[in-house]
Amino acid sequence: MNLILSEGTVYGEKYHTVHPSLDWVVYNENSRWMWKHVEDWCKDTYGPTPIDGVWTPHMRWYMNNSKFWFRDKKDLEWFVLKWE
Repeated sequence: MNLILSEGTVYGEKYHTVHPSLDWVVYNENSRWMWKHVEDWCKDTYGPTPIDGVWTPHMRWYMNNSKFWFRDKKDLEWFVLKWE
């Protein structure tokens, strides 16, 4: 599976981003997972999403439009290790 890494800013703070390429499919023991499983894993691993739904300032992570945003590079690395 191919993940595309980039960077962006949220309220002037640098974030590390990752999103799947168009051919990205997640498998676990030969069963296809839905994108919801990736979101649930992130919530379990990094904590809850912002209360306002997207851009509460200074959050550890965000998800928006099939892209995950991580404040700490180590969190991005854990994501890549899990899903790549």
